[in-house]
Amino acid sequence: MTRKNNLILLILFFALLEVTVLHNFRVFQAKPDLFLICVIVASLYFEVEYALGISLLCGGLKDVFGIGSFGLNTLLFPVISFLIMKISRKLVLNDTPVLCAAVFIVSFFYYILSRIALIYLGTAISFWAFLRISFLESLYTAAIFPLTLKLIKRTIHL
Repeated sequence: MTRKNNLILLILFFALLEVTVLHNFRVFQAKPDLFLICVIVASLYFEVEYALGISLLCGGLKDVFGIGSFGLNTLLFPVISFLIMKISRKLVLNDTPVLCAAVFIVSFFYYILSRIALIYLGTAISFWAFLRISFLESLYTAAIFPLTLKLIKRTIHL
C-alpha cells in the first residue's frame, strides 16, 4: 500500500512541476508530459484497477491545470492505459531503449487522438504546426523517460 501512496504523492509533485517549472524548459513550445509517463508506468507495473485509477487521476489533474478542453484527458488517459495493458501482455517491454521507443509511440498516438478530438470540437490547428508539436513533445517525453522512470522506481520501490 505504501508503494501506491508514494506514486500518488509523486503524481501530485509532477502536477506541481507541470504547472510551475516545466514551462521554463520548453523547446520550440514543446514540453514533456509527466502525467503520460505516470500513466504508462502504472499501466506496465500495476494491476488493472489501480492503473485505471491512476490514469483517471492524471487525466483529471491535467484537465484541471491545462487550458484545453475539459474532460478530454480524463477520457483519453484511461483508454491509453487500457491499450497499454493489452499490448504489454503480448510484447516484452523490459529494456530502457524499448520502453523509450514505446513511450514515443504512445505519446505520439495520444497527441494524434487529442488533436483529432480538438478539431472535432472546433479548434482548428494547421497540419504542420500539429505535426511539429506532436513530434517534439513525443520526442521530449521519450527523452526524459529514463530519468523519470528511475525516479518513479526509487520512490515506489519497484
